[in-house]
Amino acid sequence: MKELIELAKLQKEVSALFSSISGEELKTQDVTWQQVLILDQIKDDLKTMGEISKAIDLSYSTTSGLVDRLERENLVTRFRDKEDRRIVWVSPTKQLRRLQDTTFLPVWQNSLETKTAQLIAYLHVLNKQFSEQKEQEPGVGEVSRIEHI
Repeated sequence: MKELIELAKLQKEVSALFSSISGEELKTQDVTWQQVLILDQIKDDLKTMGEISKAIDLSYSTTSGLVDRLERENLVTRFRDKEDRRIVWVSPTKQLRRLQDTTFLPVWQNSLETKTAQLIAYLHVLNKQFSEQKEQEPGVGEVSRIEHI
């Protein structure tokens, strides 16, 4: 239990540090982290608003608002599907393609790249371990069949 508490505290501290450092970096780029996540989704290929919304775990309306701002900055373009007008596609603009190599995509590319890659690898290991442990335990809200004496 002691280790879990320490892990939770460290996770909270890392999250706060990440927010602080990334916030300072992104201030110079006039873009938010949510917008960076959207731009990352379309860096290789266009995607639908629904696909982007699901991938970044934000509501469709929130994603739409973020894409509005990116469109005003001429970083993305939006268009409706020719066969199904309900589907909205988002694609990168030429301006975004030019910026990708020189600015905020990715933000961490220089001195923190190696450390960030290591941290990501460690977080994947933790995620896998917690997922496996969760599969072995009764689910949240389920009644355990183990009797406590």
